[in-house]
Amino acid sequence: MWKMGQAKNRGSQAERIAQAQAKLEATRPEKLVCNGCGGDVTTINPVSTRGLRGLDAIWVGQCECGQTTFAASGEPKAVEAFFFALSENTELTLGSQSKDGAEHKTA
Repeated sequence: MWKMGQAKNRGSQAERIAQAQAKLEATRPEKLVCNGCGGDVTTINPVSTRGLRGLDAIWVGQCECGQTTFAASGEPKAVEAFFFALSENTELTLGSQSKDGAEHKTA
């Protein structure tokens, strides 16, 4: 486990960003199956997991039928809680963030 002040031991900021992006990209699903029509969703984007303990990656895709479909990975209880929260939220508002995850805006 890394301690505060040891980031320089893991490489430059650009190297750490590249490592984080590669780790995230390794979890990207090839496709999602639409929860509405059952079609393939191939345009999939990452969602920030910053502040969401136990979640390693969240992916979202928009089907041609208009349905939004999610995938998540991480600790089973955290993934279950994420999908429970989605099911309870009837008006989901997605934010946007920069590709490196540095900037996150909510809609």
